[in-house]
Amino acid sequence: MLVNKFRKVFLVLLITLFSVQVFAATTDLAVRFLDKAEEAFEEDNIEDAYKYVNQALAVAKDETSQANVLFFAQTVYTQKLQRLQEHYDEMALIDIQMNIEKYPGIENTKIKKLVKQIEQDQVSKEKAAEKADKEQQRKVEQERFEAQQDAMEAQSQAMKQQADAIKEQAEVAKQSQQELKNALDSNFKEIGNAFTESAKETKRSTRVIAFAVIGIAFIIFIVVLLIVVIVRKGFKQQQVQQEQYVQAFKMLAANQNQTNRIMLGGITDLYGTNPQMRLAGASTWAPAMALPDIEISETDEEEIKQLAVKCEEIGTQIDSATGRKNNSKNVSELVYKLSMQLGLPQGMSMLNFCAAMIYDAGFLDIDPDLLTAQNLSEEEREALKNHVNLSEKHLDFVPKKYWSVFEDAAMKHHENMDGSGYPNGLKGDEIPQVARLIRVAETYVSLSSKRAFRDAMDKETAVQKLREQPEFYDQEVVDALDKIV
Repeated sequence: MLVNKFRKVFLVLLITLFSVQVFAATTDLAVRFLDKAEEAFEEDNIEDAYKYVNQALAVAKDETSQANVLFFAQTVYTQKLQRLQEHYDEMALIDIQMNIEKYPGIENTKIKKLVKQIEQDQVSKEKAAEKADKEQQRKVEQERFEAQQDAMEAQSQAMKQQADAIKEQAEVAKQSQQELKNALDSNFKEIGNAFTESAKETKRSTRVIAFAVIGIAFIIFIVVLLIVVIVRKGFKQQQVQQEQYVQAFKMLAANQNQTNRIMLGGITDLYGTNPQMRLAGASTWAPAMALPDIEISETDEEEIKQLAVKCEEIGTQIDSATGRKNNSKNVSELVYKLSMQLGLPQGMSMLNFCAAMIYDAGFLDIDPDLLTAQNLSEEEREALKNHVNLSEKHLDFVPKKYWSVFEDAAMKHHENMDGSGYPNGLKGDEIPQVARLIRVAETYVSLSSKRAFRDAMDKETAVQKLREQPEFYDQEVVDALDKIV
């Protein structure tokens, strides 16, 4: 019991001592602020004096300190208000009024009078300014009215001058018409006399004129006959030239048809029954190891044309879904050029071109929000990677004999040379050629295209970027890329 009482007494003493120290510190702080305010006031620095005296008011607790601070504050506030009369500052006046409301003891008769006087002066100035604005507006309107009057008067004067000029022109024209009439009358009389004389002469020369007309008509007939002969001869030559042009165009069309067949390539059993045609794991790009080109029938040629048209249609849908403008077109064209540069047959290159247009068909089954999102969670990234497994149903239009190359392009274009890719972790020559081509072409097109988060790289920088990552990209394909871009 005694211990508990002792603790309570000790605690009370500590609290009392602390309160005394805080009060003493606060009083001392108020005195220091007051001293700074007096120093600033003596230096005629009213702004600092005003600031320090307000700080002293805020910390002064005992009546003696408050009385001393309030007394000096009245002097400072009086000086500040007098200066505001000379250089008005609305915000400074509002601050003073707020402090007077906060510390009512500051306000005395002189301060109240100064505040009222400043407010009245401002009202007077505002009225004077308003009056001046109205006077200025009245002057502007008066000047505008006078200008309009002057313009109307000038216009009236101009119209009058124009009317006088028209009247004068009418009189001149009337006089000219009379002079012309007199001259015509005189000329007609002279002409009548001349015709009378010439009629006699004409009668004598009628026979001469008749013979002359007959001669001229004969000459014209000869000229027309010559023109007809020349035109008919030219027409026959033109017909001969047209027949020659028709034959030339037929030959050109035949050559073009053969060229188109060559461009489409010879593919009849691609990835079918012949296992040597499937070069998925070929380590070389030599033409001898690639698919041989043989001439195809018109039916096969039309089939591949329709295949290319369908691939282009789906490629446009993929680009629309992913927001990558012309990506399918750019990647497929680059894959075709790389195939040709690496020595693949024309037919195989064309088939790679078609497959490269729809290698990302799986994106058509991915949530569109994921395709345009800036930041993705790990789960969302895995969902995006799954697009390689979703492309199969979009390839149902591909003929069975071409199916393998389209499947390799769609499912294996994210495999890396070191086996770190997906979905199967294929390594090196295990990755089909078309997948390696698309891997390089897709990355190059992406690097050399402008994106929302970066600018486009120049060609040299983009190729160098691919060279620096041999673990991802087939360096033979990168070398071919460097030669064609």
